[in-house]
Amino acid sequence: MRVGKITHQYLSEYAAKQNVDKTFGIYENTIDKQDYIGNTPIDIRDNNLVIGEREYEGIPGLWELIISKKPDNHIYTVDDFENYTQIQVDTSALKQNNNPIEAVPKSSRGWKWAKILSNIWTNRRNYEGQGIGPTVVIPADPHTLADRLELLLASKAAGNTGVMNELVSVCDKLLRQKVISKKLYKN
Repeated sequence: MRVGKITHQYLSEYAAKQNVDKTFGIYENTIDKQDYIGNTPIDIRDNNLVIGEREYEGIPGLWELIISKKPDNHIYTVDDFENYTQIQVDTSALKQNNNPIEAVPKSSRGWKWAKILSNIWTNRRNYEGQGIGPTVVIPADPHTLADRLELLLASKAAGNTGVMNELVSVCDKLLRQKVISKKLYKN
């Protein structure tokens, strides 16, 4: 592997195991012998760090945050910190066992957790994808729509409050198809 001068400096510190972070930073997976951050394999291209489909510019500030147990805040910038935060969130490096569905942090008593990572953990929702929710396809067939309407009304009557959007969509479609009247729609 060819690495750039900056990466070489930080990986040398990592190899010497002097004040390096192997809990939230880079570690070697014992099964496939690849380097990882969290649950994601990494690759190094010159000075840059490739994680998944994204390539991060390998500047001293980012490497300082990834490798050091006590990153020097005179070395990293706000942009470096933003990239580091995104890496921590995207790779689930802050979660127990690097498991993305875990709700418990992989906290430690170390300086890095106390001063940097606990804040990232607290604010991680700003970096996590929210998704667009479930997609509901409304059928065009009036008989299927009527059946779905009956099911949704029964669900609402049973106390399910999460069906209103679909219920309105089905009623709108039935109204547009002139299967129900405006009076029935309002009821």
